[in-house]
Amino acid sequence: MRQLRQNMSKTDKNYLAKDHLEMTTNAILQNVLSFIPGGPIFDSFWNYRKNLKQKRIIDFSESVKTAMEQISNKELHSSNFETDDFVDIIETIYMKVQNTRSNLKLEKFKNILINQIIDPHKETPLFMKFINLIDELDDLQIIILNDFREWERRNQKINNIIIAYMGHEGIKYKDEHKISRFSKTLNKDVTKAEIEYFANDLVTKHLIINDSITLTSFERTSQQNDYKISPIGKSFLEFIENN
Repeated sequence: MRQLRQNMSKTDKNYLAKDHLEMTTNAILQNVLSFIPGGPIFDSFWNYRKNLKQKRIIDFSESVKTAMEQISNKELHSSNFETDDFVDIIETIYMKVQNTRSNLKLEKFKNILINQIIDPHKETPLFMKFINLIDELDDLQIIILNDFREWERRNQKINNIIIAYMGHEGIKYKDEHKISRFSKTLNKDVTKAEIEYFANDLVTKHLIINDSITLTSFERTSQQNDYKISPIGKSFLEFIENN
């Protein structure tokens, strides 16, 4: 019990420090805005931004509450909510929620939070990394990762990302050419340039890997790409599907 009070005390101090920092930041900002032309406009924007974040948090909390009411038959243990791991995960999720507009991401964060309430897992580097990835990745990138997993299941080699999505004709298309298959899922147009950019970003993050090989013919060498989803990429998809 003494250790529990100490843990809670540390948590309270962390939140108090954050509140103090936010108040100090706001005070400094108000002071600066009073001296610059157009300051009231920036002040209005700052207040709008703050209210928007609060609304996102309130709406998210309401959705969690509604979901919890539907599974009220589950037995919950208060001791699960008094660990540093649980507090860290909750804090991380709420920090992400206040800055996202993606309904897909909000749904994932809600499911992760509910699962942590029902059956808490210890915080691990990969667990927190995957939460951060949900926030960092564009919704389109989740779809691209799913496509690569499906292509691997079919033993389909991907030598060129644009050809995989648009056929050989796609190489000739301009960067701003729209790919219609994503429009319904994402409710927005996706261009050839965006596919290339977001797929290459997945390669940079090692969620997709390129097992390229060097081919030699008539004393000439050439590189043949072989893009595939990485083991971490598969684990990440399983994480968001199981939460």
